Amino acid sequence: MTYSIIGIDKERDILGIAVVSGSIAVGSRVPWARYGVGGVVTQAYTNPALGPIILELLKKGLEPRKAMDIALASDEGKEYRQIAIMDWNGRVAFHCGKMIPKEYSAYYSKNSIAIANLVVSEEIPKVMCKAFEETITISLEEALFEAIREAHAIGGDKRGDRSAAIIVVGKTEYTPYYDKVIDIRVDYAENPVEKLGEIYNRIISAHTR
Repeated sequence: MTYSIIGIDKERDILGIAVVSGSIAVGSRVPWARYGVGGVVTQAYTNPALGPIILELLKKGLEPRKAMDIALASDEGKEYRQIAIMDWNGRVAFHCGKMIPKEYSAYYSKNSIAIANLVVSEEIPKVMCKAFEETITISLEEALFEAIREAHAIGGDKRGDRSAAIIVVGKTEYTPYYDKVIDIRVDYAENPVEKLGEIYNRIISAHTR
């Protein structure tokens, strides 16, 4: 019951995820990313274990489709799962189980992949990727935020959007123990995308002082 996007900026060597949902605290269980490895979003009837499992398989060198197939093979509820993956080379894969809520869809473009379920339109992933690709020249962070802002503007989650999150991973002075460049969440709000934008703008303002 969520829409999300994974995007990569190969020039800056960073990868990020943005996600919005009608459920609370979506950032606590849907987005997973690791520097040098890739990103995973696991949603619908979420199995949060799939994120770490798939990242471990990607780290071993498996391509996204193979990693996803192995992870789902041991998941009895795989038809209730929706997953998107992007590895650090920009390769992607997705899964939309037969039992996930409608409307649902997936879409990918040059630098991004998006999935959605229980949303007002199956066009939302395409809208997100289009917004991302049009904004990536500014920054990955801005492109992720613009993607969810566009999706929210056309209706988002059928139940109304209530939580949102953005994470970006890259090489830091603490790598490999801590690789998060940005990690912001709104766990519950009437307009979580707007609130997330306020937090993001405060971070940008603090960095440019």
